Amino acid sequence: MKVNFTQPEALALTPDFYTSIVRHGSELITVINWEGNYEYVSDSVGPGLGYDPADLLGTHVLELIHPDDVPTIGEELSKHTSGLTKQITLAPFRFKAKNGDWRWLSCVSTNMLDDPHVRGIVTNSRDITSKMEALKQKKESRAYYKALFFNNPDLVFTLSISGQVEACNDAVVDLTGYTREDFPGSHFADFVLPEYHAGTFEAFHHALTGQSCTFESCIRHRNSQKRYLSVTLVPVVLEGRVLAVQCIAKDITNEKEANLLVKAQSQKLHNILEAMVEGFFALDTAWRYSFGNTVFANFLGRSLNELMNRQIWEEYPFLVDTQFYQKCLEVDRTRKPVQFDERFDNLKAVLRFTLSPFEDGILVSFVDITEQVKAQEELRKLSLVASKTTNGVIITNSQLEIEWVNEAFSNATGYKLEEVAGRRPSDILTSNDTDLRELAWVREQLAQGVPIRNEIRGYKKNGEMVWADVTISPIANEQGQIEKHVYIHTDITDRKFDQEQLLKTTEHLYHQNQDLQQFNYIVSHNLRAPVANLVGLSTILQKLDTNSGRFMQGLQNLETSARRLDDVISDLNKILAVRSANLQAAHEMVSLVDVAAEVVLSLQHLLTPINGHIVLNLKQEDLLWANRAYVYSILHNLISNAIKYKSAQRDLLIELNTVRKEDSLQLRVKDNGSGMDLEAVKPHLFQLYKRFHAGPDGKGIGLYLVKMQMNAIGGEIEVDSEPELGTTFILHFKHAAYGQQGLHN
Repeated sequence: MKVNFTQPEALALTPDFYTSIVRHGSELITVINWEGNYEYVSDSVGPGLGYDPADLLGTHVLELIHPDDVPTIGEELSKHTSGLTKQITLAPFRFKAKNGDWRWLSCVSTNMLDDPHVRGIVTNSRDITSKMEALKQKKESRAYYKALFFNNPDLVFTLSISGQVEACNDAVVDLTGYTREDFPGSHFADFVLPEYHAGTFEAFHHALTGQSCTFESCIRHRNSQKRYLSVTLVPVVLEGRVLAVQCIAKDITNEKEANLLVKAQSQKLHNILEAMVEGFFALDTAWRYSFGNTVFANFLGRSLNELMNRQIWEEYPFLVDTQFYQKCLEVDRTRKPVQFDERFDNLKAVLRFTLSPFEDGILVSFVDITEQVKAQEELRKLSLVASKTTNGVIITNSQLEIEWVNEAFSNATGYKLEEVAGRRPSDILTSNDTDLRELAWVREQLAQGVPIRNEIRGYKKNGEMVWADVTISPIANEQGQIEKHVYIHTDITDRKFDQEQLLKTTEHLYHQNQDLQQFNYIVSHNLRAPVANLVGLSTILQKLDTNSGRFMQGLQNLETSARRLDDVISDLNKILAVRSANLQAAHEMVSLVDVAAEVVLSLQHLLTPINGHIVLNLKQEDLLWANRAYVYSILHNLISNAIKYKSAQRDLLIELNTVRKEDSLQLRVKDNGSGMDLEAVKPHLFQLYKRFHAGPDGKGIGLYLVKMQMNAIGGEIEVDSEPELGTTFILHFKHAAYGQQGLHN
């Protein structure tokens, strides 16, 4: 179907044409004169603002503009009067409608003051109130979003439907320790602890179905600390499709840890109460059981669930006639704790109670002391018998704490019962030098219920040493549990003293026998040989011509034998001098530094030719209580031996060092000489006339004298040596002094 339009006649662009357009157009057109008053207002002012054009004629243009917008609009319009700008697009401003509402207008002003037909400023305005309100609402929405997202104290972040982190607020950065650059492209699972993955993924997939959900999760801070979160996932839905997931999480770490701590403490308290050997239960203000441990329930032969919330007097009516009942009322009234013992014939038990008030009632703890009461009665009888015996008697509990001692023990040690009660016998009957391994063995045997007998050295209260023969017998109850230990303490000090004297005498006789053997060796070998030579040579010389060469040779041999005999006698004198000297009278305070310096000086003529050096690392406070001549002889023998047996491979170096050990002094004499095969020579090292080097001459008496002299001043000697690595003699001087403070023996 074809429609034909008739071509209208050409428009006549007359003044009436323009006037009609201006009056009926949607834009508000005004003309403002030089004074700023309206000279013309189009009819369009009516529909939008409610005015008749005549209402505004003569009104100043700024009079109907919102006061907050006047400065800006006035400044813009003033640019026309200065001739700076021909046309201006004004910033949106509020214009007062006739009904008092403020309407937003956009306006373009044109300067036509010079136009003779207008002579004013022409404004073209549109009502943009709806647009401005929409813009305002958009800004408010953005402000709300910013407040909810960026300024939210909780963690807020946006996840894509694949779980990637798209955006996050500052709280996320602060809580996790990661920067914003660490998050884009990261999957949320990268920050969730593995044990929380399953629950977190389940919640995320639930949100992808368009449903919000709340759950708990746990992430790891960058410094590896755990942070617990309460998380709410909200799907972002547009036109029925989930575009993303908004996540809001609250840090509940402190709350979670507090709850875990409370739970742990509650469990710990429960464990403690269950571990108590005492029965324990609580009664509320209505005398109902509100709590109890297993010991309490087992004692009554019932379960805890069966007893809870039941009234104690109804469950056990016979208790109303007991002291327990009266004490419960007393504690309820006075709010003060009490402790007492009571025998119950119905329960065939003696119980020790402790009643304590608390906010919701009374706490009751009790111990079954039936067996203890029986044991105390038996102990009373035993004590009567033990108090009459002449041997010391100690009775301890299962923890080896003394409960009773008899008078004989007090007389033997000086300790009264009140001084030792609650202490362990080992604190009294042993000394500081008691072998700890032996003490541990005794305790192990007692713990197994094995009776033992042992000799123990200790000290009386006055410090006097005492030896005791101690027999310890464990006492067990019917269940085989150790409840007591009975110690029988017999003083054997005199017997031990006699034994020690006998041992010392035996040891002395042994050393005397060793000396006799040495002297016998000297007499049999070293002394007999030169004497026999002298006798033989004397007989031969009598038969020879005095002018013959053989006679002169015989005289020389006779002289040599005589000198050997003199050396042997000299050696015997040295040995006898050590053995027979009055050592106590010869002891004095000896400065090790001074003696060593004298020895070095006396041997300097031997050191210089061989380029030998002696280093003395000694201290002025290195003092000994000893025979000075012996100390000199010991050092002289050791250092002269080191010089005599130096290595041909290196210059001789001898070092003397001291180490302080409590009240003793250790001196090391170390050289870098030829050394010895210690395994081969050690059995004979300090024996008389034993030599271990094929080099320089020696008689084998030096080390024997060193050993004898060390023994004489109460010391000991050790040796360490290897061929071509040198030799170290270690001298232990047991009687050392600290500077001028005196002796420590």
